Amino acid sequence: MSLEEINLIWLEGQDCAGCTISIKQASNPTLIDILTGAIPGLGGLKLAFHPTLMFEWGEDAAKVLIDAMEGKYDPFVLILEGAIPDEGKAGEGVFCGIADYEGKLLKLSDVIDGLAKRCAAAVAIGTCASYGGIPHGNPNPTGAKGLLDYLGRDWTGGLGLPVICVPGCPPRPDNMVQVLGQAVLAARGLAPLPELDEWHRPVALFGSTMHELCPICGFYAEGTDAHGFGETGCLGALGCKGIISHCNNTTWVDGYGGCTGTGVPCFGCTEPEFPDPPTSPFFAKAPAMPFIIENITGMLAHAEMGFERFKPIIESLLPQIPEFIEVLDKQMEEEKDKGRKI
Repeated sequence: MSLEEINLIWLEGQDCAGCTISIKQASNPTLIDILTGAIPGLGGLKLAFHPTLMFEWGEDAAKVLIDAMEGKYDPFVLILEGAIPDEGKAGEGVFCGIADYEGKLLKLSDVIDGLAKRCAAAVAIGTCASYGGIPHGNPNPTGAKGLLDYLGRDWTGGLGLPVICVPGCPPRPDNMVQVLGQAVLAARGLAPLPELDEWHRPVALFGSTMHELCPICGFYAEGTDAHGFGETGCLGALGCKGIISHCNNTTWVDGYGGCTGTGVPCFGCTEPEFPDPPTSPFFAKAPAMPFIIENITGMLAHAEMGFERFKPIIESLLPQIPEFIEVLDKQMEEEKDKGRKI
């Protein structure tokens, strides 16, 4: 499979286009950097289909999908934004049609089925595309699911890559372009494959919790809580789910913004359960057990750290202990002798 030129086929399913809005704000690198080949190793990328950003419209746009399913855009990366509904539950209706071609409605699920057979790799952008997200929330009337469940955890594309998930509602802009960029570099043998966690999230971006990376975690450490919006302090009492959410949203665009850094509690939008419990109700406190575990392990770790800091002092005093005991014994004998003389 020649990888000098790679097409990007970006579909939108059950979504709000928030991920598209977000990726246009990427700053390190920018979307323009990626598409124009300004980043070494990423030349030859073409955004062949994107319902919001492409110039073509109507049947001209739909024909791109038809041609892609017939192999005329190989190699390509399938990118999904939005959840996939179960059309079997739609009865005589349709839950998600994404184009019309020659009088036929193209359903999202049918297009994904066709493209998944040919794509070099598949990337799910946003929590809706990754795990179902908002459309998947209870009671999930459309049977919505994410690409990971739809294609299966064992699915692999033409390059042997599994589904890569970049969750968030929407995801942090730089996360999307960096994952897409690494996937292309890895396919070309210029970078290692991204290490994925059990939910197929890149560990480099989602390996820590928002609580661990929080820019205002100092308030938590000193026990200062905010009990109203606008107050200074940890946002845990206002429903922050950072302690159970794997995310790196310390900043949003070009080093600025970010949820907790701007006074907004983390809602856990990168987690597979979102928007259902334990990430909701949004302003309800996170489950207590993670805090209990962290406090116990934290106290033990602090004790160990304290011992390590005092260890050199203790070790320096140890050689003097025998001499100190000898002097002490001598003083005690002298005191006994005084007592005998009296």
